[in-house]
Amino acid sequence: MTETLNPVDAEMSVLYGAFYDPRWTNTLPLKADDFYDPLRGELWATLRTLHAENITPDPAVVIERLKLTGNKAERMSNLLVDVVTLGGVGSNTEAHAKTVTDRALRRQLNSAVAGAQQRINDLAIPVDAAVAYVERELVASRGGEDREAGKLMTFDEFINQPLPPIEWVIPQLLATDERIVLTGTEGAGKTTLMRTIGVMVAAGLDPFTLRTIPAKRVLYIDCENPTRIMINRFTDLGRIAGLRHGNPTGLFIRRFPEGIDLGNATDRMKLRYMCQAIRPELLLIGPAYKLYLGGAGAREEDLARIVASALDGLREEFKFALILEHHIPKGTTGQDRGTAPIGSSLWMRWPEFGLGLKLDKDSDFHNRRAQLVHWRGPRDERPWPQELVSGGPNELPWIDQQRMRRSA
Repeated sequence: MTETLNPVDAEMSVLYGAFYDPRWTNTLPLKADDFYDPLRGELWATLRTLHAENITPDPAVVIERLKLTGNKAERMSNLLVDVVTLGGVGSNTEAHAKTVTDRALRRQLNSAVAGAQQRINDLAIPVDAAVAYVERELVASRGGEDREAGKLMTFDEFINQPLPPIEWVIPQLLATDERIVLTGTEGAGKTTLMRTIGVMVAAGLDPFTLRTIPAKRVLYIDCENPTRIMINRFTDLGRIAGLRHGNPTGLFIRRFPEGIDLGNATDRMKLRYMCQAIRPELLLIGPAYKLYLGGAGAREEDLARIVASALDGLREEFKFALILEHHIPKGTTGQDRGTAPIGSSLWMRWPEFGLGLKLDKDSDFHNRRAQLVHWRGPRDERPWPQELVSGGPNELPWIDQQRMRRSA
């Protein structure tokens, strides 16, 4: 361990401040193992305990409380003498505490990097396990318990906290942090609707009415469709956007025709790296069945939870709205299949909005009409289209005629 990671002066200054003003032991988010020297950490823990018991600390009380003997008692006595006689060096306790935390985090990172290097070089350890270790250990941080405790709110604090204005991704329809699961029968046009939303939001246009809205950064992850078809469809949408407002320069597209396994640390990191690079305000991804690989004994509930957990983690970190494409169960010819998603019931509980395109039976490829059905109760009331129809030349593939009439 290098000398710079042993912040002797900072640790001594923190102990000095806590000795003469024990209230610091309540306000500073430090733990005993944040100290480089275990003896200094033990003294910090003892000062915290004495303050919690409303006992004024002095060297004799500390020694008695620790019940130390032999060499350790002598070392603690010398440490206490050094602390109480530190003098003016002990000022600015809060700044010194930040130094202690910084060095503790750096030591933790050193340990994590060493462990990662060992696992990377050990060919007997699967590479996925090595990546998972890196992902877990390097993201983890010391002092988390205290930071999480600091985030707790009382009832009054929670209900009286100031709320920022809603950050709309699609004004009045979809806000930052919200999730949609979009379903529909095969050929109903859900992928077309996904592409339309992605292109128009990135171009600064409402995806149902073409009204001007603030443009957003959009990440579109396709795990199903061929490149040629995607290029043709995106070209058509980009042309419409260009005629009305401007090109969707904030749209970024990535194909994973083989799927992306969010149960695999390497694949999760790929998606995270893209989010880091782009900082999307809207992520469109799917279909859901191409986001995991399940073994013979894998339960649908467990696989769904893996996907939802991975996406939620990224959504929390990067603060984007999310639209996930999903499929519905196969049905018997002539029966109404509904629009609820196939598989785990988690999908019924997870999103803020569950929307399904239900194609009218008389529709064809060029003249389509569909109901946009809520297959779960929405968590907020929003003016989502009830019916979509296909547009004409230089119009959107799906149009909300009611909203267009209201905005005309």
